[in-house]
Amino acid sequence: MVGALLCYVLAPLAQLIRRITGPPIDEDDDAAERCSESLRVETDARPVAWVPLGKDQTALLQEWLHGGPGGESVEERGANIDAEIPSREVEEVAMMWQQAGGQQPVWGDVEERSVSAWHLSAPPWTPSSQGAKEGAPPTWLPAAAQEAPSAWRPSPHQQDHQNAGAINWQFVSPHGMPQPVGSSMWHVPTALGMNEAPPNVLWQFQNEGDITTNSGQLARTWENTTQRQGEGAGEDNPFEFTVMSYNILSQDLLETNCDLYSHCQPELLKWDFRFQNIMQEFDTWDPDIMCLQEVQENHYHQQFQPALQLRGYECIYKRRTGIKTDGCAVCFKRDRFSLVSQHPVEYFRPIVETLNRDNVALLALLRPTPPQPPDSGQDHPTLPDILVANTHLIFNPRRGDIKLTQLAVLLAEIQQLLQAAGGDAKPCPVILCGDLNSVPESPLYKLIRNGELYYYGMPTWKVSCQEDSSHQVCPRKLYGPLWPSLLRITDSCQYVGVCEKKTPGVLRYGREFLLQLRFSAPALQRPEHLELIAGVTDAMPEPPGDGSERYVSVSEPEDELFCKRSPTTIRHNLYLNSVYSHYQPDTGRPEVTTCSSGYGLTVDYIFYSAQPLPDKSGKGRRRYQDGALKLLGRLPLLSEHDVWMANGLPNALCSSDHLSLLARFGLEPCG
Repeated sequence: MVGALLCYVLAPLAQLIRRITGPPIDEDDDAAERCSESLRVETDARPVAWVPLGKDQTALLQEWLHGGPGGESVEERGANIDAEIPSREVEEVAMMWQQAGGQQPVWGDVEERSVSAWHLSAPPWTPSSQGAKEGAPPTWLPAAAQEAPSAWRPSPHQQDHQNAGAINWQFVSPHGMPQPVGSSMWHVPTALGMNEAPPNVLWQFQNEGDITTNSGQLARTWENTTQRQGEGAGEDNPFEFTVMSYNILSQDLLETNCDLYSHCQPELLKWDFRFQNIMQEFDTWDPDIMCLQEVQENHYHQQFQPALQLRGYECIYKRRTGIKTDGCAVCFKRDRFSLVSQHPVEYFRPIVETLNRDNVALLALLRPTPPQPPDSGQDHPTLPDILVANTHLIFNPRRGDIKLTQLAVLLAEIQQLLQAAGGDAKPCPVILCGDLNSVPESPLYKLIRNGELYYYGMPTWKVSCQEDSSHQVCPRKLYGPLWPSLLRITDSCQYVGVCEKKTPGVLRYGREFLLQLRFSAPALQRPEHLELIAGVTDAMPEPPGDGSERYVSVSEPEDELFCKRSPTTIRHNLYLNSVYSHYQPDTGRPEVTTCSSGYGLTVDYIFYSAQPLPDKSGKGRRRYQDGALKLLGRLPLLSEHDVWMANGLPNALCSSDHLSLLARFGLEPCG
C-alpha cells in the first residue's frame, strides 16, 4: 500500500512540484515552443499538443500546492522526490489541467485510481480576500456547493504497452457520476441533446407488449356497402356469406428470404407462433369461404386441415409443381356449402416458353346450403352454384408475358368449367381470389376488370407495374401471339370448341400442327430408296426427351380446327369487378395488401361477377352494378403509413407479410 502510494502518486507529484518551483519559463523562449509527439492526445479526432503553463497559472498552482486546503503543503506530506522518475505522467496531467480551463486537480482515491486517472472538476477550495490585509496572500475557503456541468474526463485505463499515451475518456454527468462508455467508441454527452432522440417506433421490438401497442394501428372495422345504395330492403333476404383471401407466407419461403424480414424479432418468425396467430385470425373473422395462398404442404396436412375440420370446414389443396413446397387451398364451411366439383390447374407446360413456371390455381364449384325455414309451407328458393377460383401468379416483375399467359389459362379454365356447369341457361357467379402480383390499374388488372388489353410492343415489366424498369436500355417487349395455338386457347381466353370448320377440300394448318410432324410415326421411318449420305441422311430424328411429347398429340387433318389469332389484343367474356376501390375514402391514401422490399403495394384481390353498364366515356373502363351476387360489406385495407406505424409486416398481430382480404356477399335466388 505504501509502496504504491510512493510509486504512483507522490513521486510523480514531486516531479510536478520540481517543475513548478524551478526557474520561471520565458514565454518567448524557443524551448517553450517544443512539444514531444508522444505527448499528443487524440481529442475529437484532432491532435492537441501540450503547451507549457503560463506565469499566472504556475503561480496559482504553486500557491495552492504550498498553502492549499487546511494549510498543509505537499512537502509536509513526506513526499520522496526521485529525480529518475520520468515526467511523462506529470506532463500529461498538466496538459489535462490546462485543457480543463484552469481547473485544479482533485486527488482521487489512491486505491482505485492511478495518476493518469485524476479527475478534472471544479476546485473544492477558493481563495478569499475577506479580512485579509493589503499585500497578504489570500486565504483558502471551501467553495460553495453548485451543480457541476457535464464534461468529459479521462477515465482510469489499464497499462497497455500497445496503447501507450492513449487516454480513455468518460462522460461525467452533472451529478458527478461517470457514465460507462466503451473505449472503442464515443458517447455523445446527454447535455448536448444528441442521445435523447426518440426511438423509431417502427422498429422498436423490445417486447411483445410494445409491439401490441404499436400494432393497434392495424385495427380494421367492418364497412357496409349496402346502406349507401339502399339495397337489401326487399322481402327476400339474400343468402349471405363471407369470403377471405389470404397469403399466409410459407415458412420455407420465409426462411429462404429471411433478409426481407430482418426488422422482425426472431420469435415472431417462428412457425409455432405464426400458426397460432393465423388460426386466431381465422377464428376472429370466421369466414365461410377461405382462399389461401402459400400454404406449405406439410403444414396443411399436419396442422391446417385437422384444425379447420374441427371448426367445421372442408378443405381442398393443390401443391405447386416442381420443387416448391407450398400451394393453394380452398376451405369452406360444410353447413353452408357443399362441394360439387374441384379442378386443379397447373400452369407449367414445358413446350410453351411463357408457361415454364410452377404456379398453380384451384377451382371449386360450391353449392350453397341455405338454412331450412320453419314450417312455412313454402318451397325453398333455389340458389345458383358459385365458382370460386384461387390462384397465385408468378412474382417476377419483369416477366409480364408469363403473368398474362398464366391468367389466360386460368380464365379459359373458368369458362370451361362454367360451360360444363350449365352454360348460358344457368348463370353461375364467379369469385376470383388470389395473389396476382400486379398493382391496381396495371395492364393485367385492366384486363381482368375491363375485359380487354392491347399489349403489342408493351414492355414486360409494365404488365404488373410492380417496379419501374424504364431505365433499362433494351427491355423485353410483348409481341403476339403470347402463346402458341397448340394450347388450344384463343385470344378470347377460351378453349377451342368449333371456332371455324375447314372448308371441304381446303387444307388449313397452323405452324404448330406442322411442327408436330417432326416426331410422327411416318417421319421416324426411313424411305426405302433414300440414298445413304454420311452425316446427312444417316441420322434419325429423336424426340427431345424433355417430356414435351406427352403434350403433343397429332390429330387427323379432317379433325383439325383452325382459329384466327390476334397478335395485338387479348380479351375475355367474364364481367368481374373488384371488391376494393384501392383508395381509403377518408384520407385518399392508396391501400396496400403487402409490404416488402421497403415499400407497400396492393397485389391481392377479390373479384366477383357483376353486370356491366353502358360505357359513355369512351375510355374503355367498364362500370358495373351488382347482379345476382351483391357486395354487402368488406373489411377495409390499410395504407402504407398505417402498416409501417404498426412495425411493418409481419408483426405481433399479423404473422404474414400480406394482409387478409374479407368481403360479405349476398346471393339472390335463381329466377
